[in-house]
Amino acid sequence: MRFVALARPWSAIVLGILPAIAGTALARGRPVVDTSASPHVQFRNVDLDAVRWTEGFWAERFALCRDVTVPALIRVMQKPDNSASFQNLRIAAGLAEGKFFGNNWGDGDCYKLIEALAAVYRVTRDPQLDRQMDEWIEVIGKAQAPDGYISTQIQLTDRQRWQDLHFHELYNMGHLLTAACVHHRATNKDNFLRIARKLGDYLCTVFLPRPRELAHFCFNPSNIMGAVELYRTTGERKYLRLAQTFVDMRGSVPGGSDQNQAKVPLRKEQEAVGHAVTAAYLWCGAADVCAETGEPALLEALTRLWADVTERKMYLTGGTAALHTGESDRRLLKRGPRDSVHEAFGAPYQLPNRTAYNETCANIGHAMWNWRMLALTGDAKYAEVMERVLFNSMLSGLGVEGKDFFYTNPLRRVRGVPLLSNDSPARWPDTTPASPVHCFCCPPNVARTLAELNGWAYGVSEDTVWVHLFGGSTFDDGGIRLTQKTRYPWDGRVTIAIEKTPETPWTLRLRIPGWVQGARLQVNGRDAGVEVRPQSYVDLDRRWSPGDTIQLDLPMDVVLIEAHPLVEETRNHVAVMRGPIVYCLESADLPDSVSLQDVRLPHQPVWQVRHEPALLHGVTVLETEGGVVSRSEPSSALYRRASDGPAERIKLHLIPYYAWSNRGPSDMTVWIPLE
Repeated sequence: MRFVALARPWSAIVLGILPAIAGTALARGRPVVDTSASPHVQFRNVDLDAVRWTEGFWAERFALCRDVTVPALIRVMQKPDNSASFQNLRIAAGLAEGKFFGNNWGDGDCYKLIEALAAVYRVTRDPQLDRQMDEWIEVIGKAQAPDGYISTQIQLTDRQRWQDLHFHELYNMGHLLTAACVHHRATNKDNFLRIARKLGDYLCTVFLPRPRELAHFCFNPSNIMGAVELYRTTGERKYLRLAQTFVDMRGSVPGGSDQNQAKVPLRKEQEAVGHAVTAAYLWCGAADVCAETGEPALLEALTRLWADVTERKMYLTGGTAALHTGESDRRLLKRGPRDSVHEAFGAPYQLPNRTAYNETCANIGHAMWNWRMLALTGDAKYAEVMERVLFNSMLSGLGVEGKDFFYTNPLRRVRGVPLLSNDSPARWPDTTPASPVHCFCCPPNVARTLAELNGWAYGVSEDTVWVHLFGGSTFDDGGIRLTQKTRYPWDGRVTIAIEKTPETPWTLRLRIPGWVQGARLQVNGRDAGVEVRPQSYVDLDRRWSPGDTIQLDLPMDVVLIEAHPLVEETRNHVAVMRGPIVYCLESADLPDSVSLQDVRLPHQPVWQVRHEPALLHGVTVLETEGGVVSRSEPSSALYRRASDGPAERIKLHLIPYYAWSNRGPSDMTVWIPLE
């Protein structure tokens, strides 16, 4: 069902939505995350095909995903020796012979790829994608056990069900549920959704009784989001109860670990701990539950955790995992002994740069969580973090050619220094056997995010259209059609033209980024007459006419950023941002005789801003003069006499952080010492 006109009362639309009848699912809405009937959100997400990228930055990334990334993943993820492969599902279906190969979570990564295909299909209507999805869905259906269970790492081995949370059964199943719902909304077919309902019914029999021994399952809880989407798609309230049960069980009995946020019940949690992907997925699922129930305690906990992450544990790029390995120590809080953690949040202000983990999936999960918090509250601060991740620590996980990847996303790289777990000296190609990283969860996650991002750009509420993300696009819900033109993030001018509108008044709600100073807003060439404040939404409420234009000008000054003084790794360093883009200095842009470690930035640099269409698929670069210090002692010395200052001046050439390591192995830094 689509929102046909904003002039029609939203209550009438919501009341007109029917539940599933006689076992046949009726899609209530067709967004990626379907909040079309969620009673506790400030806006509702738009249908998958209501927004289309037309030009500029995100249109180019969608095209790259459609034309390069998705075809590459289709090819690679059918290889039997890839760590995430459809071959395991074929074996479980009796269509091939062999043994299970890969990671315990490989099935879930296959489902993420189907979700990406479904989102691309909804826009392109490519029949080849439809046939490919149907082929895989048929295999999945044959692999599913008669009682609804499906997880090939159990079915093809001698392992027993529900014995070890590290077997990732619920992670795989959660991604199946979500992918099936998105597929149904994109194609209007029920073949995958029938499999999901059978699985959902099985999970209800296992978990709704709340067995004590399964209190801490699973490790990585995509299952909560999946169960809520299954409820939203079918109208079956038992699936919402299942999602609530998953939230309630976590941390409900002794023996849980900080590593998977199971030591403390979510509603009582005070700080972000443990694995950053499991945390983000847990909080996303809890936010989805909150959108349906409105529970204050759940929203309070999520708000409290968000403050801890963004004020003490988040990187400038939006990355969230400081530690490859470490410990979570709660003794001072009297909550038990320390736990071993990995891929995890550090202590407050513990944000190392060279050893930052910042897994691409964690960064994407962080953006997903902020998108949901934005819907719950309407507060622009969540859109700010969401956008920061999308332009920086999400996009850095994909090479500019669209088929090589990063698992970890550090803010400094020094060649010759030993790498840590899942680090790689350069981007690895689209097949894991050729890379040092034997985990394929991030590539399909990037693909589905880029494929679905048009669904993040706008929202709708009663008589209001929200604009969250800037990018050349069209919005058309049947009653209102508008076109957005912009070169954002390279240029700060955004022009929106009204092409179709009801005769009754409605509100255009525009996001003003937090980084901007001196934004100007005009309607039909005249000042809009409203206050334009950073990190807020501004309302333009009027009776619109076709041909009306809105022009938002966001000055894009180059600014130096410093971190909180308790972030020891960045004392006397600065980072450089222009608009939402974090910049970095890469050794590829330095003379061979100059070490990146010896470069210094002046306190008041004078910047030249230039767009280079031929560099790194088109980027805006920043240039200024910097200094190079001279050393009287060997550069290998652990401790040495302080330099008297720069002895040489050179031209510094900074590129967007997301585009680093696309010209071979290199040194790189986001934070640069000051002269």
